[in-house]
Amino acid sequence: MLAPDARSSPPRLRGRVPLLGAPAALFVDAIEFQRAGHAALGEVFSTSMFGLPLTFVGGTEAVARLAAAGDDELDLIGAYRKMLGRLIGEDIFIELGQDVLRALSGSAVRRSSGPMAQLATDFVRARIGDGGEIDMLDLTNALVMHMACRYVCGDVLDPGSCDELAQLFHLLESDFSVAGMLLPIETRSMKRRKAARARILEIFEGEVRRAVAGAQVDPEGYMAAVLEHALPTDRAAASPEEIRAAALMIMGAVFGAHTNTAISVAVTLCDLLDHPAVLEAVLAEQAEVLADAPLDLATLCRSPQLLRAMNESMRLHGNGGLWRLTRRPIEIGGHTIAAGTLVGTSMGLVNLDAQTYATPAAYDPDRYTAMRVDELQSPPVKDRTFGAFGLGRHLCPGRRLAYTMVGVAVGVLIRDFELALVKRPRAWLTLMTAGMARPVGRFVVRARPR
Repeated sequence: MLAPDARSSPPRLRGRVPLLGAPAALFVDAIEFQRAGHAALGEVFSTSMFGLPLTFVGGTEAVARLAAAGDDELDLIGAYRKMLGRLIGEDIFIELGQDVLRALSGSAVRRSSGPMAQLATDFVRARIGDGGEIDMLDLTNALVMHMACRYVCGDVLDPGSCDELAQLFHLLESDFSVAGMLLPIETRSMKRRKAARARILEIFEGEVRRAVAGAQVDPEGYMAAVLEHALPTDRAAASPEEIRAAALMIMGAVFGAHTNTAISVAVTLCDLLDHPAVLEAVLAEQAEVLADAPLDLATLCRSPQLLRAMNESMRLHGNGGLWRLTRRPIEIGGHTIAAGTLVGTSMGLVNLDAQTYATPAAYDPDRYTAMRVDELQSPPVKDRTFGAFGLGRHLCPGRRLAYTMVGVAVGVLIRDFELALVKRPRAWLTLMTAGMARPVGRFVVRARPR
């Protein structure tokens, strides 16, 4: 290791426009921006966006160092408060207690997966009815919101509120990019999104107050865990601040369950419709697996064809960032990164690494048959080769829930309807997003009941 006085600051990549830094290249193609930066300057380089310094890391050793660093060196929550707090609010980014995280465990998801599949079945059949042309982005946005609310809040949130939340979250998340969040001016778009955020929180505060007033809550569900954690034993004595804290925890869980899951459902369906042979294999598997069993997490785990298709779509379109805020000076790749610096990498680089994935830009779900995978057909997260749910010490706690929601939504749609592609999105833009690439243009299918 270099002596402290021998370490150098990361080389700097400067933008063409003074004061703005390098935002244009990040907006155009965040993955290519970072790849080009590493090719020119090495595993670690810095730049700025609208005056905010950013440090990017790439390469096996540097990413491993970033992923493995302890909380005393790198701060996850502080990073996202700094990057996204202007829009979403810093108060939504909190460390969940183990008592709340247990409500996202595998056993909790398994318990809810059957009712979630039934909700999805009823929802899809009611919305599509006898068939016709369907705006699939709108449908998946609403479907995933209903499933997320069912899991987080139980069955107490009325369908009308779920529909309103679907539209509010869509507004909040539209063009949801790190680059956009760092724009240092109050645009009209930002004002609309802040208003949506305020209304979302108002709805969830109302749900907490209803629970305090005696509304029935699933005693084993996520909302019950939040109420137990955030409110006093005498819930009637809860202060407005405690009510708000509980509502923020609920909003954060719905945000995490919905933000990228709806896009994952849409892009998995789009890819399946673009590759009929893969779709046929998934349908054949589904007919066999569901012949004498309901659709739930257990049957999903016996559906490798579907899970591989989901993983391949998430790999190709996943561009979440692994971002941290340095608590103290830290050495990565032979360079010293100062305290208080945002440092990160694009999961798109991990997902498109040619050393891990042959022909990385190609859609090939069968590639996972030759890889070491877990029960979800995903390369083990500790291998740091699959970046759909983060890397290292802070893996997304809702990973199993996300797989269940995507698998249930896709499974119900292809089980109950014949789908034909009418119009696909013109492109999927990475935009330095906080998760999945965003579609440009409409995704329309023609649906017919089976």
